[in-house]
Amino acid sequence: MKTSFSHLSLVAWLLLQVTAAATDQKGAEATKTPVKAVVVGAPKDAEPSIGNIQVTYRDGTTDHWTTKGNAGLPRVAPDGTVGWTVFGPETKIPASYTLRPNNHLVIFRAGKVLCRVEAGLMTVEEWDFIEGGAKFVVKTRGHHGPATIELHDTVTGKLISSAQAFAENLPEWAVPYRD
Repeated sequence: MKTSFSHLSLVAWLLLQVTAAATDQKGAEATKTPVKAVVVGAPKDAEPSIGNIQVTYRDGTTDHWTTKGNAGLPRVAPDGTVGWTVFGPETKIPASYTLRPNNHLVIFRAGKVLCRVEAGLMTVEEWDFIEGGAKFVVKTRGHHGPATIELHDTVTGKLISSAQAFAENLPEWAVPYRD
């Protein structure tokens, strides 16, 4: 099979474009503003969805931020701060089922990990940023029993306040997470 010079030139040019496009994203997390984050690589219909975090930037480009396949529940604040939970290995529960705890959160902004937070109980059921990304709320629960709702500072991860999810007079920030 004879290959022409122009055909080889076209292939080389295409490879250069693909390589250039891939390197364009190197360091993007430090300069571009994330607007969306999703879990990719998770089995279809898996609940919860556990895989890697893919971020979409304001300009429409995407980037993978994790590679271990143990991330879930991604969220993006209006200021571009991104966070997700980290799932541990499956744990056998005496009641003959397994549970995959995800009580660690990673909070990331402008190319840097701001904080890593360990929630008070074994499983993060829900969480999200509030106040434009300045704080975040975590609903966490053990494998049985009541949930706790925690309020954290986004930059430091410091626990600001907490409440039982079943309490009658919840603070305003905790109401959306009531049991």
